[in-house]
Amino acid sequence: MSKFFHCFAAVAAYISSFFVSSEEPEPTYCPEETCCSEEPWCPPVSPVCCPAAPALYYSSCSPVGVDLSLGLDDYRGIYSGSWNGSFGALSALNLTYPVGNSFSAQLAGSYGLYDWAGRASTPFKNSKTFQQQGFATVAASWQTCGRGWNAGIAYDWMFNKNFGEFAVNPCFDQVRGQLGYLFGGGNELGAWGTYGIRKAHATSQSVPLKFKGISQVNVFWVHYFKDRGYGMLWAGTPYQRGLLYSDGRAGNYIFGAQFSIPVTCSLSIEGHGSYMGPRGKSGVVPSKNYGADLYFGITYSFGKQRIVKTPYMTLANNSNFMADTNQNF
Repeated sequence: MSKFFHCFAAVAAYISSFFVSSEEPEPTYCPEETCCSEEPWCPPVSPVCCPAAPALYYSSCSPVGVDLSLGLDDYRGIYSGSWNGSFGALSALNLTYPVGNSFSAQLAGSYGLYDWAGRASTPFKNSKTFQQQGFATVAASWQTCGRGWNAGIAYDWMFNKNFGEFAVNPCFDQVRGQLGYLFGGGNELGAWGTYGIRKAHATSQSVPLKFKGISQVNVFWVHYFKDRGYGMLWAGTPYQRGLLYSDGRAGNYIFGAQFSIPVTCSLSIEGHGSYMGPRGKSGVVPSKNYGADLYFGITYSFGKQRIVKTPYMTLANNSNFMADTNQNF
């Protein structure tokens, strides 16, 4: 029986030699701006560089890309005061509508449920009440393939119920922008920042409260891996006067990270985190006034999905939308 299979394989190979050319294809040289398949941020189209535009998206009948996320989040800020931060779970939906190969528009939102065991900082209210938080983002971005500029702008809203140590319900907004240059080897350098727009006002136990997004500016580095994932690091500072202080910024410095690890074409593991160092001003307790966030989750994607994952523009979260307040204890 084994001889029969060996003979069959030999005959098949002989016949196929008449239909398959043994000559290697001539390499096609293309301009510098054309994306080559050997670069880690480019789709796998062919082993040689080709002047034709490579496929940037997975094939799909839908004109819209859909991302569904589920994860765990642990965060705190100046609004937490001397109490613990908030731990919970959140779900998110991100809709992306590509226009051509580089431009895309986004609409995204999330809903999170925190403090499952209740909160001890609100004895004047039901201490078993959950904290609820949501984000909404409208964004547009331009992403190059190969070397060149990437840019994005977003408008973010934060919605809260039983937020912070006073358990109030502020809603406020910010604008967010990101600009970077993609070099060879899958490395991108740039800057991103936010500007808090409006203050939200609330009252708890006759205490007047104010909330606002912390305006920040950061420089960042992104590396795009050959498995189509990426890792991002940033560092920067707040740049407007904080609500808690009579002068100066809300914090001393900020650093953070973000990543995406594809498991399949549709499933990826994602995470982000940030830390804002507290002010060291006289009479201020630093342990009450720092900010931190840590999130891990999974994302299922379908529809018209970009093959290479990028950080343009991610849904607002507690890492890129930090909140400030004028009172804590």
